[in-house]
Amino acid sequence: MALSIPEQFNRPAATEVSGQASPASSKLTKAAREFESMLLQNWLEKMNQTFAGSDQSQDAAHDTVTSLGTQAISTALAARGGIGIASMLLRQLQPKQQPAGPASRKSSGI
Repeated sequence: MALSIPEQFNRPAATEVSGQASPASSKLTKAAREFESMLLQNWLEKMNQTFAGSDQSQDAAHDTVTSLGTQAISTALAARGGIGIASMLLRQLQPKQQPAGPASRKSSGI
């Protein structure tokens, strides 16, 4: 059985306002997504522990496969926009750019 994924979830989240990304901006984007991925992985592991219970965690191989699966899911979620943590971080950390319209000319005294 194949799963159909809506087109909006099939592409990475847009984090760039302009068409070109600087190297610093792409590093910041990558770091923000990795941070969100780590948070999601931690939350998913905690949720899995509450549902599974600690007594089912007797097999090391099972724990490793579960951890790898949780890591893959959290990385995929973050790459597709996640829950918005990466985009909030980017809005706060990226430098503000002045709009190049008539409003910026009025405020600069031109």
